[in-house]
Amino acid sequence: MFTKSLVLETLQPYRVSHSLVGDSIPKFKWVAMLPDSPDEMSPDMLYVCPLSIAIARNLKTPGHYYLTVRDMFADDEEDAGALKGIIVVNENKSASWLFNIVQCRFLDISDWVDKMKAALIENCNYQRMVDLCEPILNNPVLIFDSAYTLLAYTKNIIGNDPITTEVIEKGYHSDETLKTFRDRKRFEFYEKEHRVVVSPPGVMSQYGIVTKWCRYGGEMLLQVVMECSQTPSSPASVDLFEIFMEYVQICFDRQQRDSPSHVYSSLLSDMLYANLDNPFTIGERAKTSDIPFSGRFDAYRIVFEDNSTVLVGRFVQELEAYLIKSKIVARKYEVVVLNIYNSPDYQKQSMLNLSKLAPLLEKYGAMCGVSETFATLPEFRDAYTQATRAQTLGLQLMTLGNYWNFDKEILEATKVKSDRKVFYYNDVYVHLALHMAQSGQSNAFGNTECSRALTKLSEYDRDNNTRLVQVLYTFLISERRATAAGRILKTHRNNVLYHVSRLEEIAGIDLNNYWTRLKLLLAFHLAEIQESNRLFYSPGGDAASQCY
Repeated sequence: MFTKSLVLETLQPYRVSHSLVGDSIPKFKWVAMLPDSPDEMSPDMLYVCPLSIAIARNLKTPGHYYLTVRDMFADDEEDAGALKGIIVVNENKSASWLFNIVQCRFLDISDWVDKMKAALIENCNYQRMVDLCEPILNNPVLIFDSAYTLLAYTKNIIGNDPITTEVIEKGYHSDETLKTFRDRKRFEFYEKEHRVVVSPPGVMSQYGIVTKWCRYGGEMLLQVVMECSQTPSSPASVDLFEIFMEYVQICFDRQQRDSPSHVYSSLLSDMLYANLDNPFTIGERAKTSDIPFSGRFDAYRIVFEDNSTVLVGRFVQELEAYLIKSKIVARKYEVVVLNIYNSPDYQKQSMLNLSKLAPLLEKYGAMCGVSETFATLPEFRDAYTQATRAQTLGLQLMTLGNYWNFDKEILEATKVKSDRKVFYYNDVYVHLALHMAQSGQSNAFGNTECSRALTKLSEYDRDNNTRLVQVLYTFLISERRATAAGRILKTHRNNVLYHVSRLEEIAGIDLNNYWTRLKLLLAFHLAEIQESNRLFYSPGGDAASQCY
């Protein structure tokens, strides 16, 4: 389909006084001489004729489009209604002359489209598509993958911008160039924008830049860039670029469907983001996705401390080198990994994987949540939720610090373990259960005997400069072994037993009761999650921004 902008660009050397084509921007199927009968007219055609005939026909049969040569002086008949849908060329020429000019341009574009269709039938690559666009777009065009590796470029039209020259020489964008893109917030902008993006000179380059990303399963996997250094950016050049992108997109979609890696990516993305949960459907699709339906799995969910500075495609490319047997899905600024273990000692293998990943996570400012293991593929969605909660809640609990003022040995034995990069669901799910229990319609742990007892002991310690809360906690985690508790507290077991008897009296509790001991430990953890909520989500804190 041919746009108004393409028609006007073709007529640019001539005097075009009107291009009033209504409120919308029409697309024309073809150009033709005006037929004698209105019954033979179609609303998606551009009809060529003298202006006087177009006005007369337009008044009687509105809703069509005309390309005209002026054959009359301007008069009162040339009001907005009469000229709606009419383009006027003010030249002393014939209608057949005008028809020939526009038809030749339409034929050039149509021939280009036919060649792209034929190339697709022959399963062409991106370089073939780029070769075909050279005489039409008349600008340098480059195609990159998600890691900004160069896949194809116009070899007969070389760009003048230093960035273009460098990328053709190296075959990829340098870290310095990517830093420039990050500083200008381009990654975040492209993530949100699904249409063609037109950047004026000075934003990305000294020339205008027209670009678009191709996505598959929500992932940004292919970028096409046109540097407007030979032909300036214009509405017509953008329209031609969009025509080109229609066929690049077909080529891209076909390659993704034919790629086993993206077959599994599509399946996992549907499970994560499209609520695919039917085990039969998952099993059938898994057969063609190189993923076992059952076995030993776990999931990682990786996010970044600063999305504006990370290139997700390049991170995934490096991640694949570490996790050869894993399946990786990237969407927006989230990377999800399905790990498949063949060894019975899967826990050891998982720890080995994570130790190898440590430098990569550090390099990209990334944080990783780790799920529990699971046995069937349909459980992947739940494992992803576990990994998400491990990362978000683990990060939150890190803000707590030494809330109880425990001695180092007690703190190391009881705190959530993390190096700020990796968080395990197994370490946080007790806190999660407490958080969910006290944040619903009713607080299951609020105003209970054990929570009141802990509050009473804390107040007693504060008023009397004692540490009965520490004694209680140590006694509980030592499973009421006074000698073990005394070793941790660096005091004699008899002192431990004395203080335990004293705190039982003050708090009104009996530590010989199993349920009392369990509830007291939960009360300790509930106080931790409440305090971490306060610290993590306090106004002005920067931790919350790192959570999701």
